[in-house]
Amino acid sequence: MPHRSAYVCLDCRVSVKRAANHCAENRASREYRCPRCRRALVLAGDAFEAPPRRDRDAWRVLSVLLHAGLDFRQACCGCGPGYRPRSLREVRERLEYARRTGVPVARALATP
Repeated sequence: MPHRSAYVCLDCRVSVKRAANHCAENRASREYRCPRCRRALVLAGDAFEAPPRRDRDAWRVLSVLLHAGLDFRQACCGCGPGYRPRSLREVRERLEYARRTGVPVARALATP
């Protein structure tokens, strides 16, 4: 069975599973589209679980994480993607920490 990952449309708050395009040459040649709005989907990873569509705050958190370059791919040892903030308060705290200390945003967001 081919490896499948979740792709999301942040505008429609939709998640779909598709064959993974993790290598750069495959990503350039194949772009998945949202079944609702036809915009490009964003790779979220194989360990991603979509929040309920009505949970706007959770989707805002997800948007920050994906735009910072974090995803939800399973680690090679099968231990998961690591820590990810789940609330807007946690995201704000980590963004403030990154601003104060100069730590890269992606690293600050992935720190428990």
